Amino acid sequence: MATVRHQKLGLVVGPIFVLAALLFGGPNTIARFDYAGAPRVEAIVLVADYDHTARGTIARIITVAAPDPVPVDDLRSAPRDLVPGTTVTVLTRPGHALLPSQLRWSVLAVPALALLAGLVITWVGVEALRDDPPSGPTDPEAWF
Repeated sequence: MATVRHQKLGLVVGPIFVLAALLFGGPNTIARFDYAGAPRVEAIVLVADYDHTARGTIARIITVAAPDPVPVDDLRSAPRDLVPGTTVTVLTRPGHALLPSQLRWSVLAVPALALLAGLVITWVGVEALRDDPPSGPTDPEAWF
């Protein structure tokens, strides 16, 4: 039963998918909870500094006046085209700001699919182990 033996690898591969989904989707999920009740405020961009590399443009620092100067959180998902003096809408909480476009649902699509795939792969591995349990604790080949 070669297919059952390969399905048992789901016990290892599935949790790796789940962990990857939590690591990549976690920051955006946490930001959603942190800014859930945050008011929308019109703010002026004070500082927008970017690094231009061969791989693309990366924000180094973005500061907005809302009305006090506050940094924009999660610079990875920040817009790449802000210039000082531009008026933007931000979600604010004490000492922090976030642009609403940074909380788009499409950012969570890949981590959600990875989480679902990891759970299914783990379930398949558990079922394969139940169908064909190892013959003994001393036989390492029985697990594969």
